[in-house]
Amino acid sequence: MKYVCIALLLFSFELSAQDDLLDLLEEEPQIEYAFATFKGTRIINLQSNELPAEGVMQFMIMHRFGALNDDFVYNFFGLEQAQTRFSLDYSFKDWLNVGVGRSSFSKTYDGFAKVRLLRQSKGAKKVPFGIVYYTTVNYSTLRWNDDLPHNESERLSYTHEVILARKFSKNFSLQLVPSFVHFNLVEDRETPNDIFVLGIGGRYKVSNRVAITAEYGLQLNDNFYYNSEGNKTSYNNALSIGVDIETGGHVFQLHATNSRGLADPQWMARTPGSWGTGDVFLGFNISRVFTLKKPKLPEE
Repeated sequence: MKYVCIALLLFSFELSAQDDLLDLLEEEPQIEYAFATFKGTRIINLQSNELPAEGVMQFMIMHRFGALNDDFVYNFFGLEQAQTRFSLDYSFKDWLNVGVGRSSFSKTYDGFAKVRLLRQSKGAKKVPFGIVYYTTVNYSTLRWNDDLPHNESERLSYTHEVILARKFSKNFSLQLVPSFVHFNLVEDRETPNDIFVLGIGGRYKVSNRVAITAEYGLQLNDNFYYNSEGNKTSYNNALSIGVDIETGGHVFQLHATNSRGLADPQWMARTPGSWGTGDVFLGFNISRVFTLKKPKLPEE
């Protein structure tokens, strides 16, 4: 009887140990990634940290009306001076997106790539913010208005951006975007070819389908041109305020900005107007996604 009691006691200890081990396995923390830091791939002009999912193609239209201070009603509420950009991009992987675009402003074609380097996460893997690299090359097809010799490389401009984004809560997200802009051709010898810009963008969600957005492009070095009277004039920092409206398969963005240009180098480093003088442009972005490749289901 004594041996039976000892055996039962040891068996109960073994079962208890197994239960404790199972509890530890069940309680092992999982990696929880942040998602929907921003609703679209752009906040307004500024690229966000978001990429379409693997196998998803995105078509985007960016539309900008004429300035409010430029005889807005006479010009049919800016419609007669509108600028438009069309773009099409595709995600080959969930971390790699490539696309092309065309802007009516300066008749510019562009190609771009977006690479996710790090995702914000919590749980077993704590990463406080996400990192995305974005680059674009732009080609202006405007006709030369002088008799000087030119080569095609003078039409090119470039941007490189490192997007640092954090979702602080389900309603509030913020990102910093150190950026570098280069123009192969500038207005005169004193105008810099290289511009450093710090982009700042934020989003506050006010309902399940509506969010308030804002962004600012702070130029970090002197960036100027000489106007028609020969006076040195600085380009302004771009400030934009908008509203995101999610409607099913697309996101509709309404905004106001002092930047007329739509391609990245144009709005970052070629914004002559300011809010203080009424150089404000109303506009909208609209995007639609198409799933061309079904996502893989996790194996059981």
